[in-house]
Amino acid sequence: MSLLTIAQDILKETKAATIPSTIIGNNQDSAKQVLQALKIATVNISRSFDWQELQKEHTFNSVASTQGYNLPSDFDRVIDNTFWNTTNQRTVIGPTSPKDWRVLTNSTITGATANDYFRTRGGQFLLFPTPTAVEGYVLEYISNLIVESSGGSGQTDWIADSDVPVVDDYLVRLDATWRLLKMQGKPYAEEQRELELALAERISRNGGRESVYHSSDTGLDKSRIGYPALITAP
Repeated sequence: MSLLTIAQDILKETKAATIPSTIIGNNQDSAKQVLQALKIATVNISRSFDWQELQKEHTFNSVASTQGYNLPSDFDRVIDNTFWNTTNQRTVIGPTSPKDWRVLTNSTITGATANDYFRTRGGQFLLFPTPTAVEGYVLEYISNLIVESSGGSGQTDWIADSDVPVVDDYLVRLDATWRLLKMQGKPYAEEQRELELALAERISRNGGRESVYHSSDTGLDKSRIGYPALITAP
């Protein structure tokens, strides 16, 4: 659904006196309020979960004696436990805290270590130990391009009435609805509750969930009476 369609649906649901035919650049109070609610809602929903629609992969190669490497231009946050040194086939631990980074960089650990570490600071990934040769790295991250133009170009904000949200448009509409009601001083508890229920359902389904096995198909593990063989995470 486009920005215009979502906004008009919200205004109809909240019984607005007028339903504008445009939103971007419209100085009517109803248009400005619903746009503000949608801006907040889109950011809020995008940050509430690592949605598969926003997940991306980033690869880069290190340079000898270089510690810092630029983040992707659309970087929002790292997906935990996905940073990997593909040359040495080992995980890169982090992001480390500022305190732990001080321990690493100011301790007597100066040579090769059994682990790689990283920290995000100043728009860069910082690596420890500093690479001494060309090594490959890969990680997954969440993009900050939470809106798309009608032509499919990623954006950080709404620019045109024909733009669409990258995340679930139903969630965006529900979130913006209660926020608009709150702006207008109207009751909004039921609409907020409706969002929370819908958000929980989408989080439980988005991208699938890992199955947890309590027993194997062979051996004495089958004798664990009372333990289901398969549990699908909520």
